[in-house]
Amino acid sequence: MGDGNTPPEIQQRVKPVLDKVAVEGLRAWLKAIGLPAPALSRAAITDHIVTLIVKKQLAEDALEAALIGFEEASDMRIYLFRMERHEGKTAQNALVHRLKQFAIPIVTKRTFAGKKTQAMSPVYAHIEGDLLRVKWAEEQELVRVNPQGTGLEKYPIQKRAVLIADFSAGTAELRLNPPENVHSYEDGSGRPTAQAYYGAYLQKARDVLGCKVEAFELRIVIKSLVENEDPRIVRIHIDDHTTQKNYKTKTSGPRADIRHNPDWQLAYKKYGETWAWDAQSFYWLPKVSSGFLTREVFTHIDAEEGFVKVNADCSNDEVEYVVSKVREH
Repeated sequence: MGDGNTPPEIQQRVKPVLDKVAVEGLRAWLKAIGLPAPALSRAAITDHIVTLIVKKQLAEDALEAALIGFEEASDMRIYLFRMERHEGKTAQNALVHRLKQFAIPIVTKRTFAGKKTQAMSPVYAHIEGDLLRVKWAEEQELVRVNPQGTGLEKYPIQKRAVLIADFSAGTAELRLNPPENVHSYEDGSGRPTAQAYYGAYLQKARDVLGCKVEAFELRIVIKSLVENEDPRIVRIHIDDHTTQKNYKTKTSGPRADIRHNPDWQLAYKKYGETWAWDAQSFYWLPKVSSGFLTREVFTHIDAEEGFVKVNADCSNDEVEYVVSKVREH
């Protein structure tokens, strides 16, 4: 971000990027790296971070890396895959060839997306050993009726898509911001749809990976997380289950885990074997995260459509924790 020494110079550099990240996300990140993170306003959190940089408690390069991580992790629908293992120089040469075919620049350092107006604009590809990270960006449009009901208002919104693959482990994930209502991805009748948008990026990810990929089965993950008791690593605030005969049941409770509720326990004992485990929302608990989390992180798992959804202000480390735990179960 730069090497200036005075607080005004540093603030001028970091404020525009900090303003794009929720205050609670920044506070959680500061706590995670062992720095003070008091409850602060938007303006005060910027001043606080500038002070940490001036005191050399926080390096600007570390801040930049974290903010790029927020850009690549926040408000994401995440598709998880297993894929064929590919290692060695031949596989990497083939990967480099595919990246060049798709005009994706290969860089030595991850970067911010910047403003990209065209659909599926490549930002970078970063290769480190058998690890690959690719980012795309584009501008979409939110169109809605104005408060007076007399016309339409249009808002340009930047979207990000990030492909992460480990060729030696045979795992991959595709992270996507949800689409707005006006974009370039259309269904067979020429209408822009969310499914067309997600489908286009899923196909692009497969093309870049250049191998057979399989969607990660999430029903067993949901069932395992619900049943996991020793210790509980998630909290369930709302339980929304569908039975195998498509009957729906919903239970909501206070901040405590609804699994403490005797009625829920009775229903699970009596009917749990019939639950379809199609979807469930969780809060990952920091106290059992071995220090990886400093706050609860909300996640919705949709096994029918095959994705994991995270909050709008997650750091890359928080999302990596969630993905690793989903894969473990």
